[in-house]
Amino acid sequence: MKKVYAGMDIGSKECTAVVIDSKGKQVDAAVFKTSERNLRAFFSRHPASRVLVEECEMAAWVRATIKPCVALVTVCDPKRNAWVAKGGNKNDRVDAAKLAELNRLGSFSEVWHTDDQDIAGFKVLVKHYDDTSARLAALKCQIKARLRKQGVIARGEAVYGARRHEALCRVENTFARIAIEADYELLDYLVGAKAAARKSVIAASGRFPVTGKLQEIPGVGPILAARFVAYVGNPHRFNKRTLASYSCLGIVKRSSDGSPMGREHLSRAGNSALKDLSRTAFERAMATRKPNGIKEFYGSSMARTNDKTKARLNTQRKILALMLAIWRDGTDYRDDLVTKAFTGA
Repeated sequence: MKKVYAGMDIGSKECTAVVIDSKGKQVDAAVFKTSERNLRAFFSRHPASRVLVEECEMAAWVRATIKPCVALVTVCDPKRNAWVAKGGNKNDRVDAAKLAELNRLGSFSEVWHTDDQDIAGFKVLVKHYDDTSARLAALKCQIKARLRKQGVIARGEAVYGARRHEALCRVENTFARIAIEADYELLDYLVGAKAAARKSVIAASGRFPVTGKLQEIPGVGPILAARFVAYVGNPHRFNKRTLASYSCLGIVKRSSDGSPMGREHLSRAGNSALKDLSRTAFERAMATRKPNGIKEFYGSSMARTNDKTKARLNTQRKILALMLAIWRDGTDYRDDLVTKAFTGA
């Protein structure tokens, strides 16, 4: 069966697909309404095709839908596809043709998607918890900002609960008070929604026994363990260096003709949730009264670098490497693992 390469531009209403052969000659093209039936009908005509689509909110569903019909489906990173995004002539047909050509040349950066539907669904649940937490935090900032505009300076968390009525009584403008009261009602709803989401995540974590092992690490609780499993998906995807890079903890160095260009800095590419996770685990581990391996590693890194930020970042990377190794190798946490292990992971 002749190998062909397909590129597809995904839209919520329509999809545009272009198929080319190994010499780059177009052999098929179509525009069809986005549906499971239409996707499978088109690609059933090309069972030996290798399909390339760009990452988007529907990419995982499209991948799962057409995977049984074709030889290979790959999702690529649109941020790396400047030829597609910045082309002079741009429409769905042109974009699909360019994706087909990138597919033929193998010139794309793949975005990983799991075939494990339990992990995929668990990630959705964890993401719901994270999104609810972010909305709650943003709303708290909004309430304080609106109070400040009325001359009410509120500090601490009490203004969201015990001192709420006191703050409202100091707002003289009737319309502003109505708006802030509505914010408080939404706040109460989000507090309940976050608690419910947390309960659901912890209950669902029972399907992944590794979350219990991860909680043995100082500073790692049930939510942090669940977030790590959900966002990493498969421990064999990474080693400690690639995981640090994926977690926005990799160091970017740029040079030209042997000369450095700009300062070294942390990469912004990757999953910032894992960076946040490692920071939270670090702070919790450091706040404990008892000595532990995380504290010991931070102290050693601090003595070596004499820089609090570098020592903290080194420790965050170590926490992620530790979590990865425990999941990948099935080992139990011990303090000596923090300092002795992972030299070649």
